[in-house]
Amino acid sequence: MAASQPNKEKAEWGEKKDAASEEQRLMERAAKKLREEDAAEAWKKDEEYKARIDEEWQMELERQRYEARIKENDRKTLEKRKKEWEANFKKMTTEDTTKREREHQRFMERVKEEA
Repeated sequence: MAASQPNKEKAEWGEKKDAASEEQRLMERAAKKLREEDAAEAWKKDEEYKARIDEEWQMELERQRYEARIKENDRKTLEKRKKEWEANFKKMTTEDTTKREREHQRFMERVKEEA
């Protein structure tokens, strides 16, 4: 009958084992909690990084649009100035031509008077 009763040392060892397994479970829970916190923090940092990258990308797109508008405005201004210059040049050439024709006509009138 003595063989059917558990040994006290084994019982104590079992108690130690239970305490150790309880401690191990607590450690595992703490480790799991820390892993979850680390994962949440990493996810948050990843989201912040993505938001910052998106913001920088939007700023870059805005800069490119701004530069495109400036180039377009410069092109239009240059085109307008070129047209104005050509119009003024034509006007000046026409006026110069009429002035020369008048002077030539006056000269010819004077030549006729002299003759």
